[in-house]
This record gives sequence, C-alpha cells and structure tokens, in this order.
Amino acid sequence: MEKERISAGQLFALIVLFEMGTAVVVPIGLTAEQGTWLSILIASIGGILLFLVYDYLFRQYPDLPLSGYAQKILGKYIGWPLSLLYIPFFMYTAARDLRETGDLLITTAYTQTPILAVAGLMTLAVVYILFKGIEVLARMAEIYLMILIVLGALGNIFLVFSGVIEVKNLLPILEKGWKPILSTAYPNILMFPFGEMICFTMVFPYLNKRKSGRKTGIAALAVSAIILSFTHAVEVSVLGADMYGRSTFPIFTTITKVNIANFLQRLDAIALLTLIIGAFFKISIYCHAAATVASDLFKVQKKQNLLWPIGITVLFSSLSIASNFLEHLEEGKLTLYSYLPLFAVAFPLLLLTVHLIRKRFGYSSSNVSTDDKG
Repeated sequence: MEKERISAGQLFALIVLFEMGTAVVVPIGLTAEQGTWLSILIASIGGILLFLVYDYLFRQYPDLPLSGYAQKILGKYIGWPLSLLYIPFFMYTAARDLRETGDLLITTAYTQTPILAVAGLMTLAVVYILFKGIEVLARMAEIYLMILIVLGALGNIFLVFSGVIEVKNLLPILEKGWKPILSTAYPNILMFPFGEMICFTMVFPYLNKRKSGRKTGIAALAVSAIILSFTHAVEVSVLGADMYGRSTFPIFTTITKVNIANFLQRLDAIALLTLIIGAFFKISIYCHAAATVASDLFKVQKKQNLLWPIGITVLFSSLSIASNFLEHLEEGKLTLYSYLPLFAVAFPLLLLTVHLIRKRFGYSSSNVSTDDKG
C-alpha cells in the first residue's frame, strides 16, 4: 500500500459520512412505517457483525486490501477473478449513488439544469479529491462531519420551534407486530446502508494504528445508526407514515415545513447540503475502492492513472442505468437483494471460512505485521 496514513478519528468521520450518504435523505424503511427508526437500530446489530468479519480479515492481512488477501486465501486462480468482480460492483454502486443524487437535486432545486451537468460536476470533484489521495479525503471528512452535525442540529431545532413534530405519528410502533420491523431490517436496511461497508476493506490498510480500527468502526456504525434512526423518526413524526413512504426525498419535504413566525422559512439548503456532502463522500469511497482493486490486480503503480477512466465510466453509467427515477428505484431492488448480499456477505464469509479452515490445519498464509502500532 502507499505511505498515506489516516487516523482513527478520520476513519470514524469517513464511516459516518459514508453510512449517512443517501440513506439519510431517502425513505429506507417503507414496510416498517412508523417503526422505521426501530428497524434501523435492529439492522445495525447485523451491520456491526458484518464489520467484525471485515475487521478480522483485515487484522490477519493488515497490509492488503480485500483483493490482496482473497488471492492469498483462495489462491490466484480463484481469488483473482473473484476480486475482479468487485471492480464493476463498486463502479456500478457509485453510478447508482451518483444518479440518485443527480435526480434528487434536479427534482427539488435545479429543475432547469441537465442531469449531465450536475452529475458531471460531482464526478469532477470526486476525481479531483481522489487525485490528492485518501489522506486528504479523510481530513476533509473530519471538517464536513462537523458541518453536517451543525446543519442537522439547526434543522431539528427549527422543526421543534415550528411545532410541526407530532410524536403521535410514531405510534403505535408495533401496530402490525414484529414481522414488518424485522423484515425491513433484514435484509433491506442491513444491506443498505450497513452492508455497503464492504468497500472500507480498501481503506483499512491506510490506518496508522491498525488495532484501533475495530473500536473505531463499531463506534462509527453505532453513531450512524443513531443518527439515521433519529432522522427518520423525525421525518415520520412530521410527515406521517403514509406521506413519508410516498415521498421521494422525505428530508427535503420535512425541512420545508419549517415556519417560525412567518419569517424563517424555506430552509431547503440544509437538506440539499446534507445530500451533497453525504453523496460526495460515498461516491468517493466507492471510486477509491474500485481504483484500489484495479491497481492491485493489474499492478498499476500510480493509482491516479485509473481515476479518470473510472470517473468517466461511473458518470456515463449513471446516466444510462435507467430512463427515469422510478425505473432507477425499481432496479435498485436487484442491488439490494442480489448484488449486495453476494459481495458484502457471501464472498467475505467464504474468505473467512476458508481462512479459518486453512488456519486450523496449519496452512494459513497470514502476513500479520510485527510492527503494528497499538
């Protein structure tokens, strides 16, 4: 890996921003209705368990990304093709996030702007920051996490003073029993956004204190779950379960309800900035992951040489994924129920199982560093 290093605090900021991403602005628990907030908290338990699988494999091979230790565990002839599949997966998911962001922005704010212009500017920003390196992206994450926290706090304060929060909209929580809550949590919310943490297997090797990764990751996922749970609970309490489910962009609809003394109104910028910041970091991490796998598999010395091809592919893929936003959402079910379970759960569990078997019979090829800084 390159000599770039990130701290535990920077990893924390990256994970929180990544997990919030688009999940904080779109409805993610439709069947749970007013129990969405509870489904998020329950799903986070599975998300943390998945993270522990990623963290365990990273600790066994601390200097390698997933594509590196996949070849050590499964052998080159199986591990290399398996790792190769992650490149289009990461790029496809980045393209979906880019399309989602572009559609939401032109629907709510930039109605006269072509989606190519919005998506193109976002792609340009992503490629530029990745040219500067993961360390620069991580430093930015610390700053923007604070900005996002301030924006969120202001938004909630304004909603409280507007008197639009109706706690009764969250009741009864278990109107239809536990089944809708659990079926929403698993696999829906587990896969999106918690299962998407698989791309951080390409970030872990940059940690300057590798042993801090586990505590940092668990803390970041817990904080992300609390923020998402609270945010969606507020949205349901303001809009009601029915409107929340029908809204494409519930956080935007919620913030438009702010009206303090007929003076403080139209705070759409808070929702738009939340979307732009979260989407930027999410797309950046996915593009970084795709570039890392590609440079590792094809032995490209300068990863920056891959960023423009990846960025351009992601941009035009985002435009051709679907003809409209409804079709885009429908296609998302394929990602949720097929691609993410395969790449985020099945393949890592396969690697873990084979590694444990090899270790049990004395064939482990682990290369744990002896100079790990605690």
